[in-house]
Amino acid sequence: MKYVQTVLGPIAPEEMGFTLPHEHILWDLSGHNPIKLDPADQEDPRNQPLTMESLSELKFHLWEYKDNLVMQDPEVAVRELQWFKKAGGGTICDNTTFEPRSPRKLQEISRRTGVHVVLGTGTYVAGYMSPEHKAMDADELAQVFIRELRQGVKDTDVKCGFIGEIGVDSGVPETSRLSLAAAAKAQKETGAAILIHQPGTEHQADTIFKILTDNGGSLERTVMCHCDPLLPDHDYIDHMAKSGAYISFDFFGLEAVLGMSLWLPTDRERILAIREQIDRGNLKHIVMSHDTAYKCMLRRWGGFGYGHLPKNMVPMMLRMGYEQQWIDQITKYNPQEIFALEKAMLIPARQLKQPQ
Repeated sequence: MKYVQTVLGPIAPEEMGFTLPHEHILWDLSGHNPIKLDPADQEDPRNQPLTMESLSELKFHLWEYKDNLVMQDPEVAVRELQWFKKAGGGTICDNTTFEPRSPRKLQEISRRTGVHVVLGTGTYVAGYMSPEHKAMDADELAQVFIRELRQGVKDTDVKCGFIGEIGVDSGVPETSRLSLAAAAKAQKETGAAILIHQPGTEHQADTIFKILTDNGGSLERTVMCHCDPLLPDHDYIDHMAKSGAYISFDFFGLEAVLGMSLWLPTDRERILAIREQIDRGNLKHIVMSHDTAYKCMLRRWGGFGYGHLPKNMVPMMLRMGYEQQWIDQITKYNPQEIFALEKAMLIPARQLKQPQ
């Protein structure tokens, strides 16, 4: 019998409802800041809390405002998830694999809002990997992931429900290869899905796929996240889906320039790109999300919030010719397939009762 492992325990896959497969609820992305700010310079607005005046600057300097990169307030998270719930949301999958992680806080947030929260295990890009993890081999690192899936995160009994997001850096260096190999090994033993953070606009899918399959991973249980920056290369995105993986358009609500060089598409362009993939026969390989990881994406600071897709984008998609059954497939049924687990896969073989 299949189930989905949430921070509050297992649920049936059909209980997930409208699902956001790639989000962050509490996070600290301080390592993304490309410049060193002088904390003594209080005249620099980048050292100050976000204001309405700074929102326009964030369109081009998203990573330079330190307050934009950290969100650790459970009360804010509760309010944001309540808005998601009111908009028709059911489940958020938290891809925060880097510290500080707060599984107990996520339990309380889920309990107070009624939103299911599924937590990921894994390692993000090299800048967020601990020296301890970098020093491991793939088998050792896989055991870290397996332990968090089977037993719980840190000293808690809060179990993870998937592997990801696995960070892949530019050029797929050794740290990324280590993480991918470990993820594949953990997937082989547990059956958990893998969510992959792709490196910007680089076409590294085949390299990633080979590392996964060489280590026992399954492309049919793999989600290639951040397809948005790869537009308008529809053929490449189609190639990932035809290889068996899911393709994730997960920057909805974020229209900005990353690093002053990577222009993200608009939500309209994302909708058109997804329609292109549907027309190519990839409906059952598509998911959507926001990858909320900046304060300016939350309603508290002028963003659309987690409810953007169900509240704003779904009506827009219907007006642009989508069928409701397509939207249900992308937002409900595909996530159910991705995050569903077989109970026996998460129990060590030595603990399984042998038939008489």
